[in-house]
Amino acid sequence: MSGFHWSRNQRMSLVGRYTLLSVGVVICALVALSFFYQRFSNELIDRLTGERLSAQVAATSNKLSAFLDARIYQLVTLSNHPALPAFIDAPNSPQAEEALALLRVEADSPDLYGVLFFDWNDNLDRLVAGQAASGPPYWSKTGWDIRGLPRVEHEGIEFIGPQLPENGNSGWILMRQHIRDNGLGQNTSVALHMRLASLTELLVSAGVAGVIEPLLRTPGGVVLDPTGRPAEVTGELIEGPSILPGWNIVMSVHPGTILQPIDQTRFWLYVTATLIILVILAIFFALSRSLRRRVDTLVQGAHSIASGDLYYRLPEGRRRDEISTVAKAFNTMAWQLKDLIDRTVRAEKLAVLGQFATGVAHEVRNPLATMKTTVQALTRKEQDGERKVLLDDMGHQIDRLSRVVNDLLAYGRPGEANLQNAEVRELFRQSSRVLEPIAKEANVRFYTSGDSGLKLHIDPDQVLQVLLNLGINAIQACKVGGTVGLRAEQNEEWVEIRVTDDGAGIPKQHLLDVVQPFFTMKSKGTGLGLTISQQLVEANQGTIHIESAPQEGTTITLKFLAAKVGTSEEEYPENVPEDQNTDRRR
Repeated sequence: MSGFHWSRNQRMSLVGRYTLLSVGVVICALVALSFFYQRFSNELIDRLTGERLSAQVAATSNKLSAFLDARIYQLVTLSNHPALPAFIDAPNSPQAEEALALLRVEADSPDLYGVLFFDWNDNLDRLVAGQAASGPPYWSKTGWDIRGLPRVEHEGIEFIGPQLPENGNSGWILMRQHIRDNGLGQNTSVALHMRLASLTELLVSAGVAGVIEPLLRTPGGVVLDPTGRPAEVTGELIEGPSILPGWNIVMSVHPGTILQPIDQTRFWLYVTATLIILVILAIFFALSRSLRRRVDTLVQGAHSIASGDLYYRLPEGRRRDEISTVAKAFNTMAWQLKDLIDRTVRAEKLAVLGQFATGVAHEVRNPLATMKTTVQALTRKEQDGERKVLLDDMGHQIDRLSRVVNDLLAYGRPGEANLQNAEVRELFRQSSRVLEPIAKEANVRFYTSGDSGLKLHIDPDQVLQVLLNLGINAIQACKVGGTVGLRAEQNEEWVEIRVTDDGAGIPKQHLLDVVQPFFTMKSKGTGLGLTISQQLVEANQGTIHIESAPQEGTTITLKFLAAKVGTSEEEYPENVPEDQNTDRRR
């Protein structure tokens, strides 16, 4: 089929272009969304590791510094207490008792295990245990030694450690300072035995769970977590401020924890976009096949019309889309084109036949008149009855030929309508006066009905001739006991006159032919009655529509403009579109 050649010869169909456009829009949107997603994730990491992180680190550093400053102040107070040398040199003196009471108060701090005293050789000389004291050196001094531990000095205070948790013992750090010299040449130092966890616990508030983990790096390079235990560093380390020489805060950042849900969301976004693209392609593929089939039907219809098949019609279906609209417009075009061609052919045919009929009528009319006069003269003088009958029959045949000639003249040279307002009542009265005797003779019931007070804008003589022609045809089509009726009704600006009968009817295949010149289904007739009636109806700006079925009867509907009250003759339209009837669409 040519339609399939059409679809194959196109480099890209309209549906294909829309498909590529839709897929391109989805892909561009996906790329843009991915770009903004990546930018958002980077900004999120930057914010978490940027100003917010710096502020948290600074706050944590201040906490740690404040904690150490408090312990330094505590240690300085103890080392400078005037009763402390007596605690070392005269343990049984009243001053020693005063110093011991002070040491016990200070040692009961939850951040301290106790207060320790060392000689000049870093040997533990004596101690005061606090409530948190446990393990060495409080239970036993065996194996307890500070030699080998990292040492730093800050503001005259020596920081020793840290000692990491091991063997079930807690981690600790020493803050040591020499006791104030009282002139006795003592070289003893006092130290606060501080919980390592008390320092590292201050890191907890600086982190973001699962994302940022605050850690504390010690002079030995060991990194401690908030519990005071060595940490396994898995993320990126960001250096923070120093709280002591060799002691500084570091942040372990795990961006993967943040990016993991973002990456998962992006992955499912890609999967969803891919599915959407596949669905779009499937939908457009199905639409493309359906559209091509329907367009092929349109192309086939166009080729059929172009090849002369004016009866070809496209299936309109129940859809209300653009293709259905085109199909309906195509069918309307086909009907109008066929009707235009039919009108043109009919007009040309009628013009030719009219010229022919007029010429024939003129050539035959004068000889017929001579023959009629001669026959009438011979009939008056003829005495032989048998010959007189023959002459009478010849006169009747001459009259019949005269009627045919008159029909030919009426057909070939129709008179111009003299339009004026006329009442249906008068038309029906004159029609009944002629048709009732004919119907009575054929034993057919004739009646009129409807609104007889209606007025039409017509030529009364021509419309009366139409009603008489149609009425006589209807009576002739009926069997004995049949019915013929005239009925008038108002239909908006039109008046409809229906001529109905219950006679033999017209076969469907002849409905288009009954208005053609010289076509007749009667044994006697010229075949010009309906043709002349149609000419007269059209001359009166009316339409004629024929509906019929075999053995059911025929209904012929005449439509004329209704007369308007107070309207002059000039205000009526000169040209009224003809009804596309005479059942041309059947």
